[in-house]
Amino acid sequence: MIETLTETFVDPQTKEPLEKDSQGNLTSRPGAREVYAAFDGCYDFCASNPDVKEAREAYDKHYGVGQTPRLTFASINDAWADKTVPWRKTMLDSLGSLAGKRVLLLGNGRSYIEFYFAHLGANVVFTDLSLVAARKAKSVFRNSEFWEKHRDNFEFHAVDAMRLPFPDQSFDVVYGTKFVGFLPNQKDFFIEVSRVLKPGGKCRFCDDARSPAWEAVRTKLVHPLKSMTSRSGLAKVRSNSIFSFEQKDLDSYVKPCGFSRLVFVPQYFFLRVSQLSWARVAGWSPERERFVRPIFRLMRMLDDGLANTKFMKRNSLALTWGFDK
Repeated sequence: MIETLTETFVDPQTKEPLEKDSQGNLTSRPGAREVYAAFDGCYDFCASNPDVKEAREAYDKHYGVGQTPRLTFASINDAWADKTVPWRKTMLDSLGSLAGKRVLLLGNGRSYIEFYFAHLGANVVFTDLSLVAARKAKSVFRNSEFWEKHRDNFEFHAVDAMRLPFPDQSFDVVYGTKFVGFLPNQKDFFIEVSRVLKPGGKCRFCDDARSPAWEAVRTKLVHPLKSMTSRSGLAKVRSNSIFSFEQKDLDSYVKPCGFSRLVFVPQYFFLRVSQLSWARVAGWSPERERFVRPIFRLMRMLDDGLANTKFMKRNSLALTWGFDK
């Protein structure tokens, strides 16, 4: 029998309660057509969803390549304390205490630094649209130093963020990094997030704010470079995505989606631009990044020195945002 932290799942489409069959798979009733299969403890809630078929295939292919890292407590701690990524501390401060909280990670892909949430006392459900990503994340977790101490605090599933397989008021926190802009309908997504949040719960996301200065750089430099490169299947899936957010647009979702307030904290410009530019040229290889880290530190000093200027208030990029219920 498959054991998970989540005691009850619901059908992503109908929200009917699901039960485990003799093989550990989930079904709404005996003989039902919809069966959500378990793969080494990871439930696949997306396989029969035609709306995500193309994206699912692209993400499965994307996450199917690359080496599996071996994580340590030290490497995860260092990631959250990294002074060249200061918005991570902003995120932790915004989340508040996670001790005893239930946290849902959405669209987490290859981001493993959130294993740290278990170290802070949370019970965490790691999800991604890709079953490959969810299973690989579980493999990384098993081979990390977190497994021995926190094996009972994590579970991993393939989930469509637009149709969550969890009952109402299941989580204290819903969290995601760089994925909301890829969703087809943000309002429907926020309504679904509000449904699974407990009263007083919060959702938090890490993205980029809209910056006129960065938009000019992207239009004149980044877009021409992108047009010279071949488009992968993943790039095609993301072609109509939103890559920056404005406060006025997000404010419009507060009341219609059942939230009490919007949290919107943009920070830093030159530091974020230097990182985005480096990622475009050389990727995020740790071996390569060490050569450019002194530049990142200088850019942060520049940002700090200009923090109260009109330019920074208008163009700060690194965005911590979300809603409180």
